[in-house]
Amino acid sequence: MLFDSYIMSLQRVLAVVILLAATIPTIHGEDDLRNNNNNYDNGNYALTSSTHKSLLIAAGCFWCAEQAYEQYAPGVIEVVSGYAGSDGIESPTYRNHPGHYEVILIEYDPNSTSYELLLQYAWRNLDPFDSFGQFCDRGFSYQSALFYANEEEKLIAEQVRSEVMDLHPDWDNESVVVPLLERPFFWRAEDYHQDYYIKNPWNYEYYKERCGRTKRLKEVWGEEQYNCYHDLELSCFNKTAVNEDGVSIEAVVNVKNAPEESGKVRGAPVWGIIVAVVFDVGVLCLLVVGFMTPSCKKKLSIEEGKDESVVEKEAADLP
Repeated sequence: MLFDSYIMSLQRVLAVVILLAATIPTIHGEDDLRNNNNNYDNGNYALTSSTHKSLLIAAGCFWCAEQAYEQYAPGVIEVVSGYAGSDGIESPTYRNHPGHYEVILIEYDPNSTSYELLLQYAWRNLDPFDSFGQFCDRGFSYQSALFYANEEEKLIAEQVRSEVMDLHPDWDNESVVVPLLERPFFWRAEDYHQDYYIKNPWNYEYYKERCGRTKRLKEVWGEEQYNCYHDLELSCFNKTAVNEDGVSIEAVVNVKNAPEESGKVRGAPVWGIIVAVVFDVGVLCLLVVGFMTPSCKKKLSIEEGKDESVVEKEAADLP
């Protein structure tokens, strides 16, 4: 009898593990590390041409920011996911990047686009009111920031911010929390993060949809502005872009010829739901609560109205 009970318990645990693997979307950044040979280059990215320029932006998940620029922004040559911060840590990694933002480095051709235009795209790809992260991702790493490399870029960044605010007179200046910061050193992220939307389209679209990124961007910027800055035809701009010399030229987008998002995100498989019903949903709930990550607990605490300093202390005490 005791043996039978033991076997039944094992069956329940196995069923729950299978269900978790089948129904929970891939956790951001937790790709299969066994497929990564760890021989990635963590040094500063080298531009592919001496005539090209680059800029850094932090707009939450670098998977999504990379896709937004490589598919929809004109004049982009390459977008690289990485980390940037100011605490002096050497060679940050996904598992160890304190004080660093998740950022993208955008290599662009100044004859085909401009720093100013690419900043306009940056604003339309972030939630300017979120000081705790971006969309479903919580914590400093996911906070937004726009970076400048010199005084000229700083003035342009301030000008673009003013233009954005002028377009939205109902926005309170203090509620817009996107900082303009001096550009820090860029560290390239691990290989499995690069071009994630191309390598893992199903996982990527599932994550992006469940994270609520597109929905929130449309709420903040409106359907019209969102569509203008996420359009392969650049119909709002007559298929043109203004370069750094102020010349309007024919725009080129989707540098990697990636297919458009399907817009169809599959839910949990039916067999996974059946397993949950048969083998005790209660066990699943206990496991989910027990293994909830500190970032999830922090997010829930903030939504419950706790003071941020209290939440930070509680998060620090979590295993």
